[in-house]
Amino acid sequence: MKLKKFTEAETEAFYDSEDSLYRSFWDEEGSLHWGYFDNLEDSQPEEFIKACQRWNHYMLEQSKIDASSKVLDIGCGNGNTAIWLAQQTGCEVVGIDLSGVRVNNAQEKAKNYPHLHISFEKASATNLPYDDNSFTHVWSQATIYHIPQREKALQEIQRVLQEGGIFLFDDLITPTPEISPSGWQYVYERLLFEPTFSFESYADFLSQLGLLVREKVDLSNHLKKSYELLSQLAFEKYPDLSIAYQKMCEAIDKRELGWGFYLCTKVSDRLTWIYETNDKETLRNKYNAWARIYDQELDESYRVSPINSAQTLAQFLPQKDAIILDAGAGTGMVGEALAELGYTQIVGVDLSEEMLEIARKKQVYRDLYLGNLEEKSLKTFDKESFDAIISVGVFTFGHVHPQALKNLSSLLKSGGYFLLTVREDYYNTNESLKQVLEELSWRLIERKEFNAFEVEPMYAFLWQKPNS
Repeated sequence: MKLKKFTEAETEAFYDSEDSLYRSFWDEEGSLHWGYFDNLEDSQPEEFIKACQRWNHYMLEQSKIDASSKVLDIGCGNGNTAIWLAQQTGCEVVGIDLSGVRVNNAQEKAKNYPHLHISFEKASATNLPYDDNSFTHVWSQATIYHIPQREKALQEIQRVLQEGGIFLFDDLITPTPEISPSGWQYVYERLLFEPTFSFESYADFLSQLGLLVREKVDLSNHLKKSYELLSQLAFEKYPDLSIAYQKMCEAIDKRELGWGFYLCTKVSDRLTWIYETNDKETLRNKYNAWARIYDQELDESYRVSPINSAQTLAQFLPQKDAIILDAGAGTGMVGEALAELGYTQIVGVDLSEEMLEIARKKQVYRDLYLGNLEEKSLKTFDKESFDAIISVGVFTFGHVHPQALKNLSSLLKSGGYFLLTVREDYYNTNESLKQVLEELSWRLIERKEFNAFEVEPMYAFLWQKPNS
């Protein structure tokens, strides 16, 4: 069974006609859609409103919206969320909706709040009437699935968002492409909703747009509880709607329907963004967000660095069963380069669990561990465990402090090799690095120069640890 393609005009007409029902049932307590529950098992119908409010507060807390923010509310409906955001934070909010009826409702409500910086406009999310980089935040709740050209709308959102700005939204998702006749009737046909994204493919598409996904939450269990309670609330006055909500619960159980939340940051210059990091938690979060598209973005411009580094080590380490630690393994580019040269005992450690998950799929590592190289004792490993350690692009601006080289040195066998690849400007300007290397008293046996990103000078140093 195939869903017919809906146009924006049909969607607009549908939601204009549904406005009286929307306001009488959904909007009577404020702009609410789905709930975020403390107790999924035991929540009762009277707790639905609080659960919806809890979700609003969760999104607001994650957004970091404040009085200096300019927020675009996609799918503003009757304006309640925009008014609430402005009241909570003092920010400026611009709300758009495809439904002229609901925009008129919002404009009427706005007259009651002349002190708030709010405005509403009838507009399509697929053709936003705003300049590039106009908003610090784009906010949307329960809206994007309504848009027939969802991909185009997401592209427009990326366009009007400022560099470093935040896009946060929740949306319905389609976990499985196999939809039953009941699912088509009560979910997709009823909502004019065309199946597009699963939970993971949504994040992939956002990443391809240049929106780094910093947080994603599968809320499908909360969606089911919401519809269970809504079915009970609607039963007396809207029995047909109550049945539809029950059918939606069945669709969720069959994984034909779900609910996801995504928080993204617009970052065009990823390298500058990553080097500007000041603390380990931020660094971990950034790499977690970058992980799913890291290889794709850096494959041609950066892979020369792990390849050159691995080849430099290989000139002095002929034993293919040597145990090698990839310190700061990331997505496993170095591991791939070593495996290509025939090495079979590669162990990796990295700060980012998402980067390691990508590395794990490459199946070139014997073991992979989550760890911070700056910790005084990397308890995962015994002293003098490795024949060689290789660290590429890890000791650099905003990343690992040179003192961590001492931690790594304790893991290296006497006579073992340490391959360190760094940017030329970092090496030449970082006195702490030079001091630590002098204190370690390693013997420099090879230095190789090459360019990463075509124009970025790099040094690959190979040292040997003295015999005890």
